[in-house]
Amino acid sequence: MRPISEPVLPQPPPLTRIVHSVLSDNLLVTWYGNPHTARMGVLGRYKGKELASKLREQARAYSEWTPKAVLPAYHLVAVIAQPTSSYDGKWRRRETHDTIDAMLQQARANGFKLILDIQPGHSTVRAETEYLRRHLEEPDVYLALDPEFAMPEGETPGRKIGRMSARDVNDALEILESIVRQRNLPPKVLIVHQFTMKMLADKQNIRESTLVDVVLDMDGFGDRPLKRAIYAMVNRQRPLEFPAIKLFYKEDTNLFAAKEVMALRPEPAVVIYQ
Repeated sequence: MRPISEPVLPQPPPLTRIVHSVLSDNLLVTWYGNPHTARMGVLGRYKGKELASKLREQARAYSEWTPKAVLPAYHLVAVIAQPTSSYDGKWRRRETHDTIDAMLQQARANGFKLILDIQPGHSTVRAETEYLRRHLEEPDVYLALDPEFAMPEGETPGRKIGRMSARDVNDALEILESIVRQRNLPPKVLIVHQFTMKMLADKQNIRESTLVDVVLDMDGFGDRPLKRAIYAMVNRQRPLEFPAIKLFYKEDTNLFAAKEVMALRPEPAVVIYQ
């Protein structure tokens, strides 16, 4: 008998891009959170010039470990899942347009990008992306989706780990692509967080895009061996076009240095600090 082996599957053809990719030439280093609270991440722990200078210092640590340009970004949680029902029953709070505009102005003043992160609660990715459309129509604003806080009916955000379907991700892709085309914008970036298999159970159905860089971010905190294992797991389940990793200043044990982050395989195209 012949030994059983894995079938050799044909590789998909490379993407033929209409516009140039953001992440082919840039390493995105982001600071995650919300300016109203330090509990959500580092973005809420500093203000103004101190915030910008400390992010710039963190981004600079990667410059000797990658041939790419290092591009800092503020990573704002713009739709925040809530532990109690909101007035419309969607279990999420939308950040005000004024707050988002202020973060964009701060980012631009320092040469940074802005990423808007969605925790849908009981709302939909399409509805929340449409709420953010006016900001996503700016050339330097990108999008992120957090399946951890996308909750099925009857489940409370924060008590269980949520999940998101490929259709949700594809809805966001469709909106971003339409914005790029209609506004004649440079390419966008879409980041999708994951740290369990069930969070994106049908990930194989997330489609590719010639206008949007689709990123899979290994979320979740822990020690180095655990983070390496989960990073390998989510990329083995099914990688997206660009890999990413999230690092936690307070919760991670023995935080990875920039050199160690860039030694991961596949090499990250985005590094998020919370």
